[in-house]
Amino acid sequence: MAESEFLTVHPDPVIHYGRSADGIVIEAINSAFETTFGASTTEDGGVSLQATLTSDGTVSDVAAAIEAGDPVDRRVTCPVAGETRPFRLRHIPGDGGGYLVYTDESEQVSRERDLEARNERLETFASVVSHDLRNPIDVAETYLEAAREDGDPEHFDRVADALGRMRTLIDDVLALARDGKVVDDTERVTLAAIAEAAWESVDTGEATLTLVDETATLQADPDRLQQLVENLVRNSLEHGGPSVTVGTIDGERTGWYLEDDGPGIPPEDRDEVFEPGVTSSTEGTGLGLAIVERIADAHGWTVAVTESDTGGVPASDARGESADERRESGGARFEFAEIESLQPF
Repeated sequence: MAESEFLTVHPDPVIHYGRSADGIVIEAINSAFETTFGASTTEDGGVSLQATLTSDGTVSDVAAAIEAGDPVDRRVTCPVAGETRPFRLRHIPGDGGGYLVYTDESEQVSRERDLEARNERLETFASVVSHDLRNPIDVAETYLEAAREDGDPEHFDRVADALGRMRTLIDDVLALARDGKVVDDTERVTLAAIAEAAWESVDTGEATLTLVDETATLQADPDRLQQLVENLVRNSLEHGGPSVTVGTIDGERTGWYLEDDGPGIPPEDRDEVFEPGVTSSTEGTGLGLAIVERIADAHGWTVAVTESDTGGVPASDARGESADERRESGGARFEFAEIESLQPF
């Protein structure tokens, strides 16, 4: 295929270079290159390799391959329209010159990330099925066998508890699979109304709910947002104190929070609380906060754990430290930010 034909028919950005006594000479680029890397074309008609790659190390490697006449096939990052994108860069050497072909892999990288996320969820499911579900099954089988022998009603109660545990695990795993999907259909909802509905659907006992801002609204999937709040409420009541507060974030950021007055979460543990399977409770599945993070991410929000302004239990008591090491700690506070739709009613 002739040089001009190759440049014309190829859909990707292409550089054709030659060799001369002065070294490497850019002889031609195609229209796709001009459209993609227009800013890299210099005034004298030449092309700057450095302007198409974001890494000096990559530039050096590619330049060395061109000089040696070696083929190249690697993923690189290139500046395009004020952002960086992943490209597959191929060097095709030839007699007296060669070609550099840039193939945009943005969609492929996005698919790879989606696949990695799916694989992570599958690993979580496999862990639950292979370990977490096996324990209550073993318990149920043990007490069912005992009940067959003596008919003690307590054994049947233990079987029922084990079955309830399995149902909770299955529901949480299914929720984890569903809530990683991007939210497409939203409606404007009142944050306070969602919080109250979530509170009523959880066994809160004597605990109290305080709503700091009863007029704030936001765009969200109401069912999934309610599930997010329910999971946070359960987490607070299981690990925190008897008081839960929901309100909006003051300051430059736009978002809302839910906090409790318990011992809080130590700073060194805050990064891992959203990992599937992480729990300090023998009764918990370790999936509740993972679901919270997935629902927030599906809405395009960020979630972070910090410390609330109030804390009814010394953090040192929760960790078993000595009296000399005790200090009063704020409770756990979960903040959801980057919510552009949040506004007064």
